[in-house]
Amino acid sequence: MYFILILLGFAGFISAADNWVASLLLPDISLDFGIPIFQASIILTAYLIPYGVLQPFYGFYSDWYDRKKILLLLFRSRID
Repeated sequence: MYFILILLGFAGFISAADNWVASLLLPDISLDFGIPIFQASIILTAYLIPYGVLQPFYGFYSDWYDRKKILLLLFRSRID
């Protein structure tokens, strides 16, 4: 029981850290493309809006089908 709780907490931490890393990379992205940071911030918006909008769908389908299958499907799509 404690292992599952620790695993879920770690998964939540990784999910939140993923969002913070994207915002921390904005200065480097703006330098690489030679644009101001406020223009590079569209990258963060383009990343976070689908992330937030699709979470309820991922939750629904993982409840409906199988969490393990959905997570493996999402993980494989990021690797390919």
